[in-house]
Amino acid sequence: MNPVRAIVFDAFGTLIRYTTRPAPYECLLRSDEQPVDRQACLTRDVPMATLAIESGVGDRLDVMEADLAEELTGLRLFPEVPDTLAKARAAGLRVAVCSNLAHAYGPAVRSLVPGLDAYVLSYEVGVTKPHQTMYRLACAELRCAPADALFVGDSKRCDFEGPKAFGMQARWLDRRGGQSLHDVLAGVI
Repeated sequence: MNPVRAIVFDAFGTLIRYTTRPAPYECLLRSDEQPVDRQACLTRDVPMATLAIESGVGDRLDVMEADLAEELTGLRLFPEVPDTLAKARAAGLRVAVCSNLAHAYGPAVRSLVPGLDAYVLSYEVGVTKPHQTMYRLACAELRCAPADALFVGDSKRCDFEGPKAFGMQARWLDRRGGQSLHDVLAGVI
């Protein structure tokens, strides 16, 4: 196994948690007019309002935007995240976030975990994990070979199987099973 030169983290469920979850995008997915495909929410660099109008639920936009504001205001880092990121930096590792998320969440992610070496966000690149483009871009941004990068996240499919198939090292974070980042990164930082 190659030594780890960089760590790529998923965002939600890994670094960031919800304290309130009104799920504003659900209205788009369940529209009686023209439901928006989940992929469209995650791969288009457009505000929620654009998607609401396109799906025929523009009349519900006030409620959706209030729900979104509530959800964004309630985002928090998991308790061990600041320490984990500081230890990764102290170990000389490059650090990135690679995550499937909608346009509205990008600024929140950058604000909660500022100053990383890279941010590969699905709405900005037009594809979602486990598409190999996400992992390829993360490695390119971090200037490292896939085998030298460790992907850490809470989705077996997107954060473990996908990166491994691309040639990255990967560790699955089972928060429901009581794991923290300290547990999955033991021996790395």
